[in-house]
Amino acid sequence: MLPLIQLPKRTPQKILIDFIDIIELRNKKDWEKLNEVLISKSIEGENKSYFKSQVWDMSAYTSKIQINKKSKFDFSFIKDSEDLTLEIKTIVYGWIYQKNSTRSRHIRIQTLVNRLCALKKVYIFLLNNNHKSISALNDKKTSQALDSFLLNKKLAQRTLEHVYAGINSIFRLKNWLQIELTLSTLKPYEHAVKLSKKTPQQTLAIPERIADELYSKAIDLVETYYPYRHKLADIEKELQDNYLKGKSVVDFNIKSGKWNFLNESTTQCKAREVNKASPQKSSEILSRYSSETPFKNLKTAFNWKKLYGRITTACYICCGAFSGMRDSELSVLKPNSYFCDEIDGHIFHLLQSRTFKLGEKDTTWVTAPITEKALELMTCFTKHWRAELIEANSEKESNYLWLNRTARSKPPVVIATWPDLLQLFSETYGTKITKEDLAEAFRSNPYAHDKVKAICIVGKSWPLKPHQFRRSLALYTTRHRIGTNVALKQQYKHTYLQMTNWYSVGGISSRLHDLRIDSDFQHLLEKTQLEETANKFFNMIHSDAPLSGSHGKAIMQMREDTPYIYSSWDVIYDAVKKGTLTLHGTMHSYCKNGYDCDMDGVINPAFCVDCKSGGSIIDEAQAKNWQKKHSQLTSYLKTQGDISPSIYAHCITQIRAAESVMEDFNIFYEQYKHPIEVTQYE
Repeated sequence: MLPLIQLPKRTPQKILIDFIDIIELRNKKDWEKLNEVLISKSIEGENKSYFKSQVWDMSAYTSKIQINKKSKFDFSFIKDSEDLTLEIKTIVYGWIYQKNSTRSRHIRIQTLVNRLCALKKVYIFLLNNNHKSISALNDKKTSQALDSFLLNKKLAQRTLEHVYAGINSIFRLKNWLQIELTLSTLKPYEHAVKLSKKTPQQTLAIPERIADELYSKAIDLVETYYPYRHKLADIEKELQDNYLKGKSVVDFNIKSGKWNFLNESTTQCKAREVNKASPQKSSEILSRYSSETPFKNLKTAFNWKKLYGRITTACYICCGAFSGMRDSELSVLKPNSYFCDEIDGHIFHLLQSRTFKLGEKDTTWVTAPITEKALELMTCFTKHWRAELIEANSEKESNYLWLNRTARSKPPVVIATWPDLLQLFSETYGTKITKEDLAEAFRSNPYAHDKVKAICIVGKSWPLKPHQFRRSLALYTTRHRIGTNVALKQQYKHTYLQMTNWYSVGGISSRLHDLRIDSDFQHLLEKTQLEETANKFFNMIHSDAPLSGSHGKAIMQMREDTPYIYSSWDVIYDAVKKGTLTLHGTMHSYCKNGYDCDMDGVINPAFCVDCKSGGSIIDEAQAKNWQKKHSQLTSYLKTQGDISPSIYAHCITQIRAAESVMEDFNIFYEQYKHPIEVTQYE
């Protein structure tokens, strides 16, 4: 029987392990054989973890690169109870080989690791109360005590939901586990809602002022150290080579028996002796580069480690902030992930990586030009480490960029502590949260007010996390109309538009808050509109231009004896300003009736030509529109062999109205005559 877990593509058959009936071994109390049951292997096929191990390392069975974080089952939290340790290990083994989901589809190791983390709270409760099995929850008082224990922890509804879902996963295994569980199956969501008022909180979007500070500093670091990328790699190699030379001297003295006072348990003493035996001090190596401007403060190994951490974090921020990629997608970026493409004459900067939602596959993201330099900088910076990993047969890790060497004596590892590194970057380069920033955080994060209250404190640095880049990019895109949610959906690889809308929530409210009313400009617009209306009336009265429409014809008659209201431009302007005279235009006429208009022209523009209310005015520009309408409608009727009486009536009224207008303006036209079809009935 093979594991019931979702394995990455091209998983070697040699690392797959057959199922062992551990229940039989447990029942026989054959502890020796049970402890030696093999749980996992390394990617090279070497035995990695056994049933007796405190940590089951499943990194070879996971597709994500963050293998240090979500691919290990850690049972050390329960080591003080042999009974509970045996039970929880048996449960996890059952998840791997027996039943881990209500669906037929296999699930990932990361999901099972998260499930164990949720169950950890239950087993800590059992440990604290001297219980020896999950079956203790059969007792109603114990079950209620667990609810009280979780209630006192003030956990969010989503967290509690995972806890009770974890308990349900044990119910599904109870027959195989041979554990008597009489407690009825729980409804995780309903149970969680009863115990907690803390609703799920959305990932925070970063206030723009703080994002400007952090992003600009990240870009500045990349731009500053990009020209020195090869020199950075040389410094790291020189420091490591110097250490290895010192280590070889110490190892020789230990093996030859010369230094009996050193052994594996005296690691600190050994490190001190390695430093003494190294040909050069780290400070001496670094001092040779201090003449270069970016390296002038580089004096100790600690300064070097700090500089590397800052540059790496800056490159990560440039990739995440301008692409909106998930942490898992950023983690598997490779040296050749960046490329350009030209589409319709436009150059697009793109990143290629793998996405893991709804199946693992390669895909691309649009990004900013700075990403090219960030990737090149990291590629050069880590080239010697990647070569070292290839020599150590760690090809999986050697393909990726985000590496770190935690100690000279250890091989490079994939970085799995981005939240800590980003928080350190924020504390180092980010300005403190102000009252204005806090107000913007509340406005931009309407579904995370509890989280904002809890972790965003005025005077402290912003709590920067990887997923905030994705959320912030969506918000800024909506807020500043950089793109649509449909485009964001494609960029974020979402299946449903509703998910994209969720990411960009708060963008429109922030945009509206940014609006400012320029009272002087508004006054200028209003004045210009009044003047334009006054000019229209004045030109209509004091000119020889023909007019049509009921009031247009009246104006032509007034020209011989102009009434006072139209006597001068100033009088007209005052009347317009007071609202005595109004003028509203469409493509087919002007109307001076204002709110007294009967609105018949909305139904059919022809009604405005001979307006019953006496308010329509048609000038030469609008007469040409009527000429065009006449041509369109007559062509339509001529080409349509069979039309309904209602459509004919709608068209012919506008045609006759157009002919009337053209006649008033002496525009030549051919009067439309509809062909009459005679039908003879027998």
